[in-house]
Amino acid sequence: MLRLASHIALSTDDLCFVNLQLEGVGRTAQRGREQVCAPGDLALVDTTEPFEIANCYNFKLFCFAVPRQLLPKAMLERPRLNLSKTETGRALSRTLAGYAELGLSDGQLPKTSALIGAHVIDLISHAPEILADTSMERVHVPVLLSMMLDHIDRHSDDPELGAATLAARFRCSERYVHRLFATTGHSVGEHINERRIVACTRDLLDRNSRHKTIAEIAFAAGFRDISHFNRLFKRCNGLAPREFRRAMAAR
Repeated sequence: MLRLASHIALSTDDLCFVNLQLEGVGRTAQRGREQVCAPGDLALVDTTEPFEIANCYNFKLFCFAVPRQLLPKAMLERPRLNLSKTETGRALSRTLAGYAELGLSDGQLPKTSALIGAHVIDLISHAPEILADTSMERVHVPVLLSMMLDHIDRHSDDPELGAATLAARFRCSERYVHRLFATTGHSVGEHINERRIVACTRDLLDRNSRHKTIAEIAFAAGFRDISHFNRLFKRCNGLAPREFRRAMAAR
C-alpha cells in the first residue's frame, strides 16, 4: 500500500498527481472529499494541499505528475473521474495507459517524450468533457441496462437485490434481465457482489469503522453468508478480510 499521510507539509512544487488505477482498489482523499477508484479510474490530487492516497493489496497504477496550471480549474475543484463507468471513459483509460507504457519504454528521444507528455495532459484535461458526453454510451448500451446498473450502484446494500427484484422494479421478466447482463460479460450477481466488496474494502480502510466487526461490515454491505463474503473478498484483494485489516493497520 502507498500512503501519503494527510498531514504532509505543503509541497513546494506546483504539481498535481493524476493516478490511473490499473489493478486493485485505490482511495484518494483531499479537502474532505473521498474517491474510491476501480481499475480504469483516474484520481487527482493537488500537491500544494494536504492529501491522502491509499491502495489495497496487489495494486498497480500509473502516476502522472502534471503542472497544476495546465489543468482546468473546474477539474481541480471537483476531480471525480470514474472512467470505468462508461465505454467512452474506458476507451480514454486504455489510451492513457498506452501513452504511459510508450513513455516508459527504452530509447525514447527527448522530443518524443515531450510529445507524449503533451498528449497525456491534453487527454486528462478533457476527461470531464468526454465523460459528460453520454450520447455514444446510449447508442451502444441499452438504456434499461444503464438504469439497472445505476440501481445496483445505489442499492447494493439491499440483501434482497437480484435479478428478481430488478425484473419487478423495471417491469420485465427475469430472463430478460439475465439477457441484458449477459452483454456486459458479468452476471447480475457478479455486478452486485463487486459493488458490495468495494463498499466493504472502503469500510475496512476507514479509521472510523475500526470498532465494527467484519461480520457487521459484511452484513451492512448486503451480504448474508460470511463464508461466501470471505471467499469473494480474498479473491478480489488477495487477503482474507481479517488479514487485510491487520495488514492495513500495520502499514
